[in-house]
Amino acid sequence: MIKNHQLLGRTALGSVSMIASLMFSTAALAQAAPPAASPELASAQANSDEPSGEVVVTGSRLARPDLTGTSPVQIVGAEDIALRAGSANIENVLNDLPQVTPTTSSTSNNPGGGVATVNLRNLGSQRTLVLVDGRRYMSYDVSQIVDLNTIPSALIQRVDVVTGGQSAVYGSDAVAGVVNFILKRDFSGVEINSQYNVTGRGDGQVWDLNGTIGSNFEDGRGNVTLFAQYTKRKPTFAGDRGFSRDALSDNQDGSPPFAAGGSPSVPQGRINVAGLGAALGQGSACNIQTFGATAAAPSRCYTAADGYNYSPVNYLQVPQERFLVSAMAHYEVSDAFQPYLEAQFSNNRVPTQLAATPIGNGTPFGATGTIGAIQLQTNSPYFNPQLQAALRSLDTDGDGYVSSNFNYRTTQIGPRVNFDERNAFRIVSGVKGDIGGGFSYDGYYMYARTKNSQRQLGNVAIDKFVNAVTTSFDANGNLQCRDASARAAGCAPANIFGLNQLTPEAANYISVGATNLEEYTTQVASFVVTNSNLFDLGAGGVGLVLGAEYRSEHGAVSPDTYLASGNVAGFNPGQPTSGGYNVKELFTEVHVPLLADNIVHRLELNGAARYTHYSNSPGNVFTWSAGVELSPVRDLTFRGNYQRAIRGPSVSELFLGQTVSFAGNGDSCGTSAAVPAGRLHDICVSQFTAAGAPLSQIGNGAIQDPNNVNPVSFISGASTLKEETAKTFTLGAVYTPSFLRGFSATVDYYNIKISNYIVHGVGPTTLGRACFESFIDKYCNVITRNSFGEIETFNDPYGNSGGLKTSGVDVTAAYRTNVGQIFSNDAKLSFTFAGTRLIKYNFQPLVGVDLTYRCAGAFGANCAVPTPKWRHSMRTTLAVGPITGSVQWRYIGKAHDDNDQIDYGSEKFKAQNYFDATVSGDAGDHLTLTAGVTNLFDKKPPLAASRQNGGNGEQSNTFPTLYDVLGRSFFVSGRIRF
Repeated sequence: MIKNHQLLGRTALGSVSMIASLMFSTAALAQAAPPAASPELASAQANSDEPSGEVVVTGSRLARPDLTGTSPVQIVGAEDIALRAGSANIENVLNDLPQVTPTTSSTSNNPGGGVATVNLRNLGSQRTLVLVDGRRYMSYDVSQIVDLNTIPSALIQRVDVVTGGQSAVYGSDAVAGVVNFILKRDFSGVEINSQYNVTGRGDGQVWDLNGTIGSNFEDGRGNVTLFAQYTKRKPTFAGDRGFSRDALSDNQDGSPPFAAGGSPSVPQGRINVAGLGAALGQGSACNIQTFGATAAAPSRCYTAADGYNYSPVNYLQVPQERFLVSAMAHYEVSDAFQPYLEAQFSNNRVPTQLAATPIGNGTPFGATGTIGAIQLQTNSPYFNPQLQAALRSLDTDGDGYVSSNFNYRTTQIGPRVNFDERNAFRIVSGVKGDIGGGFSYDGYYMYARTKNSQRQLGNVAIDKFVNAVTTSFDANGNLQCRDASARAAGCAPANIFGLNQLTPEAANYISVGATNLEEYTTQVASFVVTNSNLFDLGAGGVGLVLGAEYRSEHGAVSPDTYLASGNVAGFNPGQPTSGGYNVKELFTEVHVPLLADNIVHRLELNGAARYTHYSNSPGNVFTWSAGVELSPVRDLTFRGNYQRAIRGPSVSELFLGQTVSFAGNGDSCGTSAAVPAGRLHDICVSQFTAAGAPLSQIGNGAIQDPNNVNPVSFISGASTLKEETAKTFTLGAVYTPSFLRGFSATVDYYNIKISNYIVHGVGPTTLGRACFESFIDKYCNVITRNSFGEIETFNDPYGNSGGLKTSGVDVTAAYRTNVGQIFSNDAKLSFTFAGTRLIKYNFQPLVGVDLTYRCAGAFGANCAVPTPKWRHSMRTTLAVGPITGSVQWRYIGKAHDDNDQIDYGSEKFKAQNYFDATVSGDAGDHLTLTAGVTNLFDKKPPLAASRQNGGNGEQSNTFPTLYDVLGRSFFVSGRIRF
């Protein structure tokens, strides 16, 4: 009798074979020649113990007999992926590599969006080119970055990580390097995988289910593989962990960060009126007043302890629901004609959540301004008699109103929730084959499109808010909205002076939803001719590549009326983004073996060149590379490579409609240094005079207190951006001693210098230093102040910076040996080690300004995520028969704050050690079970207050993509094959 699973497997395989026959029925009639080895098949074999045939090494388009090359390549195999918990999302595996700086992952709530990216050398994900089988993949938005979640993880044969510029071989974006996902091409059978993750605290659950079905047909000349995956991830809130439960603040005097308080936008409201403290008899320093539970309660002097704790409702792990399908097929009609087809579709639904909307005088409003002061009705019933009297004494024009800065938090409306539903698909259709004389060709067309629908809840319509808080009395003495047209449109007076004082009518009137629609398309047409053995100089075949490529990039973001006009508080407003460009390229590559077992064991040269024409500002550019491999003896190979790489500006960098951010403050006019006569004092006087602010505020630290003042930065694209140019140099050695079989080691030095490095605004700290320390007028001109003397806005568009330089050393080692028999089973022991020593990471944010941020071993407002000088990962694996046990040690070195001028409470982060353990075993011929634990010792992350970690602290008082924030986690997975 046939077993049920055998019957199911044969039925499924039969169905796939039938689909394949239908897809290639015409091609099958023309079949007359046996199959030839393909680069994809050779690539899939490359990760086995004894690879057969030639392989295509990432970093080159030429097939070679081994995985060596002049550029350093680190390989992550399918076995490594299976041993890593949470590998349903491949970023968890890549982020363990010391060359990768985690940027956006499942713990990214603001910004986030449920995407996962890879960032080599901390040069930015936009400078790491992600390929699938050597071809470009689909971008998730106008930033032209690939979401790793859209790559079918169970189909990954291996991942090649090549560091150093690769633009001459692959084109733009490969400044830091290339991450190439090699997929299984000739899968035959049925495989079902399921994995479940949960933290030691019983939350953070992730469930993944995926299945692959494939069939070879026509004696292996063709194959069809189908894949489907469903992933469900539950949320974990910042309030669920002690370290992130409270929003930390920092007095910047060296005292430890404290948990009391948080944001100055408080649910009970606060006002700031010049002279109010003295009028209330509380002293001249108490102009900022906050309220109690009711309007009748006396107001009091606001302190940092009154701040609002926004942290608990933020996500520590964002929820996600993802569905992914993939189909691949190829058929060999003849040696010269082998058509292939690929298609992927993903649906990714992810909400992100922040605390209720903060709104205040500094909230962006309109194209380039802010809300500004509101008008307080001096005899408003919202105020107690004492406050009414004080306000009347300040009403110098007797109109019954006093101008006031303010802050408020709309907790009665609920949290801000952003729902992203991103649908993406990619289709590749191509043909390849051998055309005689050792020449082969590969031509394909790719079309990829991503659409994202973003719905927002918890926002506030600014014009309605201003109308609702500006009140008057009608003829009968009833409180009303002051503006008659607003009253006609249904305005309801809003009481923001006291806890939970909004009426339902007022809450409904001021609250509004918002929508962003986003679409991005990429088209690629490519044709490549290769010959790996054009002729032989006596040391092996000379290889040649000739190719041409056309690429089109286009994207658009369409915000609704509220977002586009700037009439919204909550999630940041933004104007429409729309634009695109195309690229036409010609490229070549050569590989020349010069010597083999003659004087030296091996000497080989290689080179590549690419001519590129951009339809936009970069125009015509040229990239090239040259490399050498020298093996004086069989066991030792030296390698070196020099590359000139480029990256053209993305659609976002070119065409981004004006949007806003809150990235801190860069003011110096509140310091004591601004008081005496001098250049700084003159600048402050000029800015205060233009804003109508009293000069007496100069030197008053309150105007730049980070717990009270957080100005807005306006950011936009720049169509005149030039391309980035990178000069990359690597020099290294590969050691594979013949006397120690199974051992290998590499050491590689890298040096990268990027000119015209494009920045998403240089940031308020940098602008402040350029103005108040370097005294450069054009940077002072981008700053505006309000009538209190506080900085209100920075104008900070995309631009080409002064450049970035980084260098370091990568070290890898691997050893695999048989250790005899254990419990009557053969046992194999293996060690793998990868480490990176960062020597230099210097960033010059402004052209022509002597200002350099030295970020090697640093973190903070200027350097952002920590870039420790040393990181490594080491895995030890013991395989005994059908059982495999593995332990991984992840080490993240120490780091220090990047600003010597401010004494933060967290000046240093200690080194972090994480240990993971996994055990896997075969339960019969068809079932493999795996279980493991990450962060075995439940290591807590290092902490820093909000301004220090680059924003408002929404990222849980730490850097959650780099450090483990969920704590000890467990996973179990099963794989069925038949």
